[in-house]
Amino acid sequence: MRTREIVSLAAFGLCLGLISCSGSEPEGQGEATPDFPGVEGWSQVGEVLTYDADNLWEYINGAAELFVEFGVQTCRTADLVSGDVTVTVDLYDMGTPLNAFGVYEREKPGGGIMVPGATAGVVSAPYQALLLKEGTYVKVNTFEGELTEASGLQLLQALAAALPGGTTPPPELDLLPSEGMVAGTVGFKPLAFLGQADLTDCLYAEYSRDGEASWQGFVVLPSAAASVWEGLSESWESVEHEGEEVFFTEVPYSGFVGIMRRGDTVFGVAEAQDQAQMLTRLESFID
Repeated sequence: MRTREIVSLAAFGLCLGLISCSGSEPEGQGEATPDFPGVEGWSQVGEVLTYDADNLWEYINGAAELFVEFGVQTCRTADLVSGDVTVTVDLYDMGTPLNAFGVYEREKPGGGIMVPGATAGVVSAPYQALLLKEGTYVKVNTFEGELTEASGLQLLQALAAALPGGTTPPPELDLLPSEGMVAGTVGFKPLAFLGQADLTDCLYAEYSRDGEASWQGFVVLPSAAASVWEGLSESWESVEHEGEEVFFTEVPYSGFVGIMRRGDTVFGVAEAQDQAQMLTRLESFID
């Protein structure tokens, strides 16, 4: 059996912990399973291993926290070889497209590329590539040889073709107002947004309107809006603004943060310098 350990990338001038490699695996390091898709142009080497939220830490140690927070169901991992290149491919079933999107946005190193048959992707040659397709988040780490931009894209396209699901982004993203949104800043945080324990299930993005400095706007998913509103009503201050109740607080490094409820959705803004600016931004954000 084989083991996977995070290999230091210092020798390559990159951050620690981005590449998984294979060797001999102690007992209890994961279940062998044949459930792994065939990828055109690549051959599977060795066993397929499966992890879940309870034992994912055995594979990626402290990095498992992020995946558990976002509701990981399983991680299937296998080594694939093509020519002189061997890669480790991790298929994370994140349960929902939104959870998969949230992890992808947290981990991607920069701007992405168009990958036919997928929602999004990025190649970080020569060592890593990432892919998002519906509820599946894919990490490719080079074990031997190097990925080029071209070969990385070809691999991602082959993986996308092998995976089930659609290519459209999570529909929840439409809850965020589009006016003034800064491209490439959308994210999702299921727990403790802005470090606030009661602020959960938040979509967020940076906004800039009328030439002003950018600031953060966010939306609480309708499924969580009632409980978030009730929880923050007990811990945040309140003020009436044009006949509507606003809850607000001041958060270190995030300035004044305020929320307002419209229907079954809670809208919020952060990074305001004072209460007046917070209220002005809230009003423009919602309208």
